[in-house]
Amino acid sequence: MALDSKHLDLLARDASTPGRGRLLGDLTRLILVERDADETELEIFFDIVRAILSTAAASDRREFAEVAAGHRKMPHDVILVLAEDEIRVAEPVLQRSVDLTDLDLIALAETKGDDHRLAIAARVSLSGAVTEVLVRHGSDAVLHRLGNNPGAEFSEDTVRELQHRAERDEELFRILIERPDLADVLARCMRDTLRRIVEKSRSSHETAVAAARSGRASGPKIIDVSTQAETAATPPPKVSLAERPDVARLVARIRADAAALDAAVVELADADHHADLACLLGEIAGIDESQVLRVLVRADSVGIATVARGLGVGDAAYARIVELRQRRLKFSTGQARFEREHYGRVDAAEAKATITQHGGRRARA
Repeated sequence: MALDSKHLDLLARDASTPGRGRLLGDLTRLILVERDADETELEIFFDIVRAILSTAAASDRREFAEVAAGHRKMPHDVILVLAEDEIRVAEPVLQRSVDLTDLDLIALAETKGDDHRLAIAARVSLSGAVTEVLVRHGSDAVLHRLGNNPGAEFSEDTVRELQHRAERDEELFRILIERPDLADVLARCMRDTLRRIVEKSRSSHETAVAAARSGRASGPKIIDVSTQAETAATPPPKVSLAERPDVARLVARIRADAAALDAAVVELADADHHADLACLLGEIAGIDESQVLRVLVRADSVGIATVARGLGVGDAAYARIVELRQRRLKFSTGQARFEREHYGRVDAAEAKATITQHGGRRARA
């Protein structure tokens, strides 16, 4: 084929949709595939493309997009028109075109549908700025594809959001766990979550104590109001060791090396005695038992994993704690597997330091 006025005139005579498709296809093969067109020919060709692209059938636009996605001289405005088209046209460009900038991809991820986000998530490489938007707006399917994409970069904030979403998504749990490049970031996110839990608990307790002491010092200003305020400010009742003689005996035996902590944990967890278990762990750790109870039945497992690891509870015994949590919180087997595997990555020294710090506050109180 030769690019001459007669040939162009022949192709341009048919103004129907099929005719526009043939013109687009023939010119694409001639200019972009079969020859190394010069700048003048490319300029004429792209002017024709801009004029007829919207009138061609979707199947013809798709064929053009397949070629355009990998062509090094494709104008940016043409690539954007294809990227904003329906997904069967846009898909090859979204997945492969190097002409799409991060700003383009972010705008498309924010304004187009989930099919477009799925295609973007399959790109060979994705910056942290793009993945952040995909995670914020994407469905579970988008997150699964991102998690399986080794070329996708994630900021710590994005990993934290993925971790949060994975608590309700068994498949995402599996994907994240199996990515070695995310292991350190996931661990840091979990430690940060634990620190926030500890600090929030301490702040709430200190505020409640201060409010209660202030109420007692100033006396009631209005009949019954101070009493109601003090009652509201009082922390939740503790799980008292004195009220649990069986647990008290277990604690005494453990401290006398007459019984193993793991065996006691398994016994209480299997019996579904969550309050007794919290009382046991709190007493051994020197932490307020009510706080141990709260983290034991919290959806986030970071707190209870830290307490158990800091006390040296073995993996097998901790698995029974996970089973107890699963029975009470009704979460999936995938989350249970994640909690067991996460426990193996909890740093024992950091966990012990956290317990020592938290137990020290209790002693000073």
